[in-house]
Formats: sequence, C-alpha cells, structure tokens
Amino acid sequence: MRGCRHSGVRIIVPPRKAPMPMRITCRYLRKEKLVHPPPLNEVPHFASLRGREREIVILRSEDGEHWKEHTLEATEDAVQEVLNESFDPAELSQLEDLNTTRITRILSSDFPQYFAIVSRVRQEVHAVGPEGGMIASTVVPQVQAIFPEGALTKTIKVSLQSHSIPQELVTKLHGNRVAVSPIVTVEPRRRKFHKPITLCIPLPQSPNKGMITQYTSQPGQDPPTLRLLCSITGGTSPAQWEDITGTTQLNFSNDTVSFTTTVSARFWLMDCQTPRDSARMAQEIYDESISVPFMAKFVVFARRIHPNDGQLRVFCMTDDKEDKTLEKQEHFVEIAKSRDVEVLASRQQYLEFAGNLVPVTKSGEQLSLLFVPFQENRLMFMMKTKESDDPDASASGRIAFMREPKIRAESLPPQHPSCTLSITLPAYTGRTSPELAALEGEYFCCFLLSLLRFSNWNGLH
Repeated sequence: MRGCRHSGVRIIVPPRKAPMPMRITCRYLRKEKLVHPPPLNEVPHFASLRGREREIVILRSEDGEHWKEHTLEATEDAVQEVLNESFDPAELSQLEDLNTTRITRILSSDFPQYFAIVSRVRQEVHAVGPEGGMIASTVVPQVQAIFPEGALTKTIKVSLQSHSIPQELVTKLHGNRVAVSPIVTVEPRRRKFHKPITLCIPLPQSPNKGMITQYTSQPGQDPPTLRLLCSITGGTSPAQWEDITGTTQLNFSNDTVSFTTTVSARFWLMDCQTPRDSARMAQEIYDESISVPFMAKFVVFARRIHPNDGQLRVFCMTDDKEDKTLEKQEHFVEIAKSRDVEVLASRQQYLEFAGNLVPVTKSGEQLSLLFVPFQENRLMFMMKTKESDDPDASASGRIAFMREPKIRAESLPPQHPSCTLSITLPAYTGRTSPELAALEGEYFCCFLLSLLRFSNWNGLH
C-alpha cells in the first residue's frame, strides 16, 4: 500500500500476519486520532541529523502520555525478510527503494496506539554490569565514561551523550571571553552508583584563539576561570545548571579533564572570566542550543498588481505541499523555491533583500518569518521596484534568509544565509478596473495592518 497524499509513505503487511480478514484504512490525522500502525512502516522524516551528531529514535505509547523506546530494530536483514515474504522476486526488483537517510523504517510485531519519530543528540548505548566497563562517544572521541567494578550491582543499559556547542552561538551571547566544552550526559539520569565513575571531557577551546587559559601551567590547582557545571534534572524537565567546581576534584591530562561522580547527570565545562556568572551564562547558552534542527524549504509566490508593485507570499515548509490551493485561487504563481536547508524550530528567519525590488515596510523594520515545524508558515508583504521611472529596469531581486537580524553587534563575524533565492515578479497583465480596484484595496489594507501590528498601540490612544 502506498500513500497518495505523500509519496514517501508505504505500508507493507507480510502474508499470514493477519489472523483474519481485515480492512486497513490509511489516513493523514493528528496524533490524537491516529489509527493502528502496520507491521512495517516506511515514513519520511524532516530532521536534520548534522552528520552523526543527531539520530532518529522511535518511541511508542499506548495512551499518548507515557512513552518508551521501540526496541525492535528495523535491521537490513529483518526488513529484507519481510519484503521477501511479501513480494515475488520479480515484484521486489521493481519496488522503489525508499531506504534513504530521509526515510525511517518501523518494524513492529504488535500494535501500540501511537508511534513517534523524534530526533535527539546521538547516544552511545551499552550494557554495563557489575564487572564494569567503558563507553566512548563516537561524536567526540575524547568524551568517555569509565565504570569501575562494583559501580553497578546488575546489568543495565547505560548511555553516554555528547552535545557539541557551536562557538558562534557562545560568541553571539557572551563574546570571545567564554568557551565551553561539549555537554556530556550519562543516562539514566539521577541514578546513584555504588562506586564513583570517571568522566573524561575535553577542555573548552576557542577555534580562533585555542585555549583561553593555559591549564597545564597551573599544576596542582584548578584554574579559577574553569568551572564544572552540573544539572541533575531528569526526564523532559528543563536543565538547571549549578557550579560544582568547589566540591569536585579536576584532573588534567593533555587537553582533557577527568573527574569522578556518584550520580548520573549532565556535566559541562565552561571557561569564563566571571566565574560567579557561570551558571547564568550556561543556562542562556543551553537554552539557545537545544532548538531542534529541521530540513525545510523556502517557497515564494508572487502576484503583480501594478507595473511597479506586487504581492509576495513566502512559505517555510516541512511536509506541506508546495502547490498551495489558496494562492492558486488568488492568481499567485510560484517564482522561487529553495532546496532543503536546515532551519531551527520556533526561531525567526530574517529576510534581507537586494536588487531592484524592495519590501514595503516601516522605516528600519526587517521582515521575519517564524518557523514552526509542520505548520503553515506564511509571510505576506508588498514589493515595489526601486527604479519605478525606468521602463527598462527589471522587477527582479534576491531574498536572503538569515538566522539573525541585520542589526547586531559589530564584534560578531558576518553571518551566512541559510539560502538565497532569485525572484522576479510575474508580468503585469493589466486587469480589469473592478479587479484592480479590489487588489488596490487589499494592498492598502495589508499595508495598514502591517503598520498597526508593529506600532506602539498605547501610543495610538
């Protein structure tokens, strides 16, 4: 079975897996109305995995409130076995291969009420028992967790997570006087070990200046600017960072720091010039760093309402269809579309313009579009040509989509656009008078609403 609404959805039910004749209905519904999933799902996802930094995980739930990880892994051998049982060799060879990095396969032997596809920072999961063991991160190899013999009384699954923080983000918030290490998390959190375990974390480094502090030049004492931060909150609770440098012995070896702990938690090294503010700065950096990256595309629709003016509608889409019915009915045409680019969830995308087209905005206003995954993210505005008196001037220009506003600190490095689109207004067709009057009225209303939206309401009274 294939989904008609989205070309990437396919359901495979092997022979002899249904206990009786049954009808399967595929619908595109919200999660609270989701139907029972089939034994094998091939579902497209829109997560940005950033190489090996992030991973896709499948969760399952019976009530939509309590979730656990789906443990039946869709390995190549298991999937191939299902396909071989479902199709003849001739049919199998003609099937479209959907095994790509943007397709998630869910193999299930029973039917939970819900499946959820989520992305997270990659975790290294190992079974560790009373004999002890060592877990190393594949994302940041210097990050290690060493479990001595007797730290655990029974064999459990322990995971190690290393979340790298871009230095650009740190610089944007606190300048060049702060550097941080990756955030290291030991799961399950808030678990007390019978013997202290050892964690190894690389020292904070600035990519331009190397280490802010020469730690090795101070043997036998902790550098006062280097702080060890800890958050013991578990589950989905927000992290709350505390400075535990004064109660933890730090050991230096080359470019790494090791220390012991009897509790699983999140740990983080920060080098800052004002140690008393380390917990506050860590919270600010952490809150910025946990935005989930998605793969989305920008699509621009336009309508020419005057030889020198036009209307634009900009969309930032994840799984939405590019063929917008409303825009078609209102005689908009698609004039530009980007490739899939990384966009952060619940963050503004700022627009910058170049060429002979400029937006109609208040003085000093910069247009922006809030990206919410799987929602219709639409921005409507008017455009006009700069050289309106020149008949040979083309109604074309460029739109650059930025993560930060144009006005920012001069000390910050220049930012690069997520993508840049070339746009050209469609040809002016010369509508009839009633249509033109209606469009001009709509143009005036849109312009007036944009002024009211960004004005100080109290000042208008």
